[in-house]
Amino acid sequence: MDNIKQILLVENKYVRSLYPFSILHSAWELRCGAFRIFEKLQHIFRNSKIIYYGRNLHLQSFLARFNQYDNSPKKANTLILFPSILPLKSYFDELRAKYDDYCQETGEKNKSVVFVHKGQPVSAYLSEDDIINPIEFDLQFLPKLLTEYSHLIKNIEISEPKILNFLWDAIEFNSEAIIDDSNFFKFNPEYFELETKGVHFLNKESIFIGDGCKISPGVVLDASEGPIIIGNSVRILPNSVILGPCFIGNNCIIKAGAKIYEHNSFGEFCKIGGEIENSIIQSYSNKQHEGFLGHSFLCEWVNLGADTNTSDLKNTYGNIKVMIEDEEFDTGRMFLGLLCGDHTKSAINTAFTTGTIAGIAGILVSNGFLPRYIPSFSWGGENKSSIYKISKAIEVAKIVMARRGKNLLPEEEKLMTLEYESTHNKYFRK
Repeated sequence: MDNIKQILLVENKYVRSLYPFSILHSAWELRCGAFRIFEKLQHIFRNSKIIYYGRNLHLQSFLARFNQYDNSPKKANTLILFPSILPLKSYFDELRAKYDDYCQETGEKNKSVVFVHKGQPVSAYLSEDDIINPIEFDLQFLPKLLTEYSHLIKNIEISEPKILNFLWDAIEFNSEAIIDDSNFFKFNPEYFELETKGVHFLNKESIFIGDGCKISPGVVLDASEGPIIIGNSVRILPNSVILGPCFIGNNCIIKAGAKIYEHNSFGEFCKIGGEIENSIIQSYSNKQHEGFLGHSFLCEWVNLGADTNTSDLKNTYGNIKVMIEDEEFDTGRMFLGLLCGDHTKSAINTAFTTGTIAGIAGILVSNGFLPRYIPSFSWGGENKSSIYKISKAIEVAKIVMARRGKNLLPEEEKLMTLEYESTHNKYFRK
């Protein structure tokens, strides 16, 4: 299993549970730690080709947005994975160890196997000798190896992996992922001369700073409880306090006086301010003003207005239940704030109650707490709010993205339109 040349990521049928992220994104795009799932796999398996299998329109959108031009399989030793499994080093170490034990016990080498936990398939290794031809048949057959055909080859039991079934799972495992991901970043001693210019470092050996960063006087970077990873061209304004574990992606801006507590990840091109803890911001989103964001997940192109606040703890200290469309889920968590879809914006002084889920392209204004479930394209966010016209939503999305040098691709526009049609028929038809 040391000669893996191909990774196949297979989106499973439960991907809708990642709502609202799943509306516009494939499951392997989910950020947990310093990387999206597929990016972490690119770092772990640097000499392997990654191919993808999932919902067709979402797949085409992903391939276009990330310039993945070749998605055809080849005849090669292949590791088949669900992107819902958090790709920690310990997970792949166990796969290799269990496979090596199997080879020693049987005297076999390079045999195909399925890795299972309590009988449920979670990953598979397929020897190139068992791949018939790298043609369309294989791309149809290989994904089903983990669902329909796992009984046909040897099963090897492994311990329970970390699984990202819901967005709150990514929030829960984010700290562990940041620590694991820190192994891919280099210590950059040149930045620590900033101590003489009023920047304060605690446990500097666990602070990783990329190229071209600007860190102002009065900033405190405290890695006492876990690493702080700062990407390239990040700007941190005066008197910000950042506690690890924390990841700050390329080209982010941390506003003056920001209070960033533990367990946060911010993807590229985000503007961050106010008070934040235990949250993930996928990329290209702004939470730059005063206000509290806790135990939350923001997708892309989200903008939270000044003094937007999230509640992440019930007064009863009980488990938080959420509504995903028409189905209620008990999260099993005491803490959960806002799960917010792409292109949604909140007005100033907006208040989100505990465990709120908002779809894409909403314009949210609160007079008190908004409902726990806010459908996509809601103009206002209340139960009787009107729908945000799709033509206007797309027009605004194009303007916002152009400011970051991005275009709204036809595939993305089609996905937004499909969500609009579904939402209109279900929630807004009079």
